[in-house]
Amino acid sequence: RELAKKKEDDDEDTAKNHVSEMMTSNEPDPNKQSNNSNSNLILVSGTSGTGKSALIQKGLGDPAANRGYIFASGKFEDKLLRPLSAFSDAMTCLAKCITVEHNKKGGFSSSGGSSIAALIRDKIQNEFDETDVEQLRCVFPGCAEILGTRRTSLFRSSSQAQADKAAFCRGGSGSRLGRLSLNLLGGKESISRMHYAVRRLLKIVCSHFKGVVLFIDDLQWSDTATLDLLKSIVLDGEIPS
Repeated sequence: RELAKKKEDDDEDTAKNHVSEMMTSNEPDPNKQSNNSNSNLILVSGTSGTGKSALIQKGLGDPAANRGYIFASGKFEDKLLRPLSAFSDAMTCLAKCITVEHNKKGGFSSSGGSSIAALIRDKIQNEFDETDVEQLRCVFPGCAEILGTRRTSLFRSSSQAQADKAAFCRGGSGSRLGRLSLNLLGGKESISRMHYAVRRLLKIVCSHFKGVVLFIDDLQWSDTATLDLLKSIVLDGEIPS
């Protein structure tokens, strides 16, 4: 037992040192310019029940939060056929952290006393097309509070926006939505647009924090849609995550 406990402590220390080095390397250096991506991908494998999730929470989640990063997690479940389910849960966690936890700690901007959640929402409202906002609201309903709604669209008429919303949202919302998300998104162009919208959203969030750390648990039960989205995020060199 003592040897097992020592190994667990050593693994936790290793994880903490790894994340500390990773986050330090992502700190902006005004004296250096680099074209390298700021995004990092860490894969943790091991036998079921050995404490991998707890290790990530202690070794990655807690240090990340303490250093000003947003830590958001989601978990896949065996035989639960919901594409993007764990990523959707992680996005819900991210939105909750922004709207509840951070503001609970007094996280307000110096710009007119507005909360960071309000600043993020305003930036989305000003920069996103209505169709993109509605798409994100339907695919990731837990983010609705930071996405808000737009009364007008920069590129589409009101009737077209309503038609788009119906196309994205028909078939339900909440827990049923992930199961239908690929059909609702349609072809490659719509999926690529969703990927781009998610990356833009993460960039806006990162502009108010050191970065974003997404923990996707039980990745062995993941789906192609999630893997494609994660690949899109990791390959984007402008997201400090």
